[in-house]
Amino acid sequence: MDATFAEALARSLSGIPRGRVATCSTIARALGDVRAARAVATWLREHPETREAHRVVRADGRPVLDSSVALLKKEGASIAVGRVESSSFVDPLPDVAFLGKLREEQRKNAFQVVEEDAGSTQSVTGVDIAYRGDEAYAAAATLDVETLRTVAVASVRTKVGFPYIPGYLAFREMPGIETAVRRLAVPPEAVMIDGHGRLHPALFGVACHAGVRLNVPTIGVAKHPLAGRVDTTQEKETGAHPVRIDGKTQGYAWIPPNREHPIYISVGHRVSLGTALALVKRTTRVGYPEPLRIADRLAEEMKGE
Repeated sequence: MDATFAEALARSLSGIPRGRVATCSTIARALGDVRAARAVATWLREHPETREAHRVVRADGRPVLDSSVALLKKEGASIAVGRVESSSFVDPLPDVAFLGKLREEQRKNAFQVVEEDAGSTQSVTGVDIAYRGDEAYAAAATLDVETLRTVAVASVRTKVGFPYIPGYLAFREMPGIETAVRRLAVPPEAVMIDGHGRLHPALFGVACHAGVRLNVPTIGVAKHPLAGRVDTTQEKETGAHPVRIDGKTQGYAWIPPNREHPIYISVGHRVSLGTALALVKRTTRVGYPEPLRIADRLAEEMKGE
């Protein structure tokens, strides 16, 4: 899409009349997905200069920006004890269809995912991103599968133009992922992404997005579930719990050594689910796959410089 999150949010806020307010949830629904409510509040706190930001409130009427009360009173909003009264709320706002279009794009692109192995893999690259304000620090680390020795690294610092919204991680992270991977001295044979692949509401998470865009085998590895139901019956062959979406196994929940909670593994692109799980297990010593653990460390170190 050509429009940015900031532009879409500005269009939504422009629909709030003088003397009225809208909640973050109302704005999120206008953007196309109520799950963006927290992102709206976070974005406005980080970008308080956004026009009409003073007209955004929490569900209980408290303005998102602490400095908004005086200006809202001047505009005629009904305020009592620092909270805008519900009579001043606007709901709904005109639909700007921003996130809805992104979700449709994901559903369309999901048909491009190949769930077959591209070939044998001698090395695996992990990619992770750390954040500080509106800056992203992306790192890629390639490890030999047999020895888990690091054979190549690359990193990049980029500006962030999209907030964290569950289900839309690719639109936040792809600039950093793509640049870091392309900076590797040797093209990767397979890439582990710190995020979901097929275990996604549209079956097209950030690992799928990265795989299709870069045309490389990718595996999604995430710390928290996003979509699907875990079958609590552990498979003897894999030692992991299948995660099903609409009755089909789209991933696995697996508890690595020395870890209390499972990680969620799924196909990104050009790899079978069985191979994805096998590679994750093979490259995990404790807690989390080594390629991702090292990429995470490099990203955090770069952020701290």
